[in-house]
Formats: sequence, C-alpha cells, structure tokens
Amino acid sequence: MSDEIAEPKCPSCDVRGLDKIVSHDSEQQHGSGDAWFQIASCASCGHVYGVFAKITNKIIPKIPGY
Repeated sequence: MSDEIAEPKCPSCDVRGLDKIVSHDSEQQHGSGDAWFQIASCASCGHVYGVFAKITNKIIPKIPGY
C-alpha cells in the first residue's frame, strides 16, 4: 500500500492539486456586512465544489407559560 496522498482533480478541466481549490465569499451579505456563504471552486475553470453557510440563525423555541 502506498503512503502517497492522492491529489484532488477537477472534474471539469482535470487540473490537479489542493492549491487549485480556492474559496471566496458570496455576494449576498448579512445586515452586519458578513457574507452568508463561502464558495469552494476550481481556480482554473471555476467549477464549484460546494457552498457552505458562514452565518446561521439559531431558532429558540418559545415554551408556553415562560
């Protein structure tokens, strides 16, 4: 078994390497000015690997009588 770690490869343009995956903030912003999402994409062709929430709102349920 090899101890080498496989490099990620873009499914769209076949560029290889972890350094080719970049992230940037979404254009949509919270009222405080922070971005709602972080977008992970290929630096070469722009293929989107995923979108991750940066800001989440916690819902606190109200208990009747309190």
